[in-house]
Amino acid sequence: MAKPALGKGLGALIGKAAAQPPGSVPVSFTPQPAPGEMVRKVPLGEVVPSPLQPRKEFAPEHLTELMDSIREHGIIQPLIVRLVHGKHELIAGERRFRASRELGLSEVPVIVRTASDKDVLEMALIENLQRENLNPLEEAQAYVRLAKEFGLKQEDIAQRVGKNRATVANAIRLLELPGGVQNYLRDGKLSTGHAKVLLSLKKTEEIEMAAEEVLRKSLTVRATEKLVESILNPPAPKPKPSAPDAELKVALDSIQTRLTRHLSTGIAIHHGEKKGKVEIEYYSVDDLNRLLSAMGLPDDVV
Repeated sequence: MAKPALGKGLGALIGKAAAQPPGSVPVSFTPQPAPGEMVRKVPLGEVVPSPLQPRKEFAPEHLTELMDSIREHGIIQPLIVRLVHGKHELIAGERRFRASRELGLSEVPVIVRTASDKDVLEMALIENLQRENLNPLEEAQAYVRLAKEFGLKQEDIAQRVGKNRATVANAIRLLELPGGVQNYLRDGKLSTGHAKVLLSLKKTEEIEMAAEEVLRKSLTVRATEKLVESILNPPAPKPKPSAPDAELKVALDSIQTRLTRHLSTGIAIHHGEKKGKVEIEYYSVDDLNRLLSAMGLPDDVV
């Protein structure tokens, strides 16, 4: 049996309608009338949004563009609706509905179809994923809802929306980010690429700290990778020089005192782990010649 091609998207829902009894209207998204259907115009006041619409916010700039198009060309694609309690409830075409309402249109073209709540929700989710400019978190939440409410595996979701499974899996992982970092992603301050790199960190505080540094320094994704690597594999701290033990310290203090008395000048002994140094103070050239003489060197060196 041939494997179904990826990218069928809403067509996968259309296919489900084939199993319906003869005479029923297929549940599909296609905005053109199917055999036996017709486009009709209904008063805009009789059309209501679907409470099952998963998306509550629509980009104003996209709505403005659609209003300009409708103003010039009219509504080219009818709204898809179903009859609920005497009203035409939207199945698909909410942006066209909102644009028509903003323009003050009195009526809109619709195609009336039969659809269950489950069909409407699934079509709305997939329409949003395929046709809307969702932010990365909205996209991830839509995938999760498809998985939870319809028992779909990531492979099934990928097939319906025309993407590969890895894309779906990576999108869902974005919901593991801390709330504050999700806000950065939602507001466009961080890209999806940045977010995926930050998810390599396991601790919430590490992710938040790294995200703040990315924003503060305007780091690229590549630079963010280096930042995360430095957090995951910090350089080994340099060993601090060990303090001399008590017995050695007593001996060094004694030597320092004896040298001070012998040379009649300030002496400081600095002892390290493997080596050290002795500092000898002098106050003039004559004093230096005196010290050299005391150490057995000719007094005319300087």
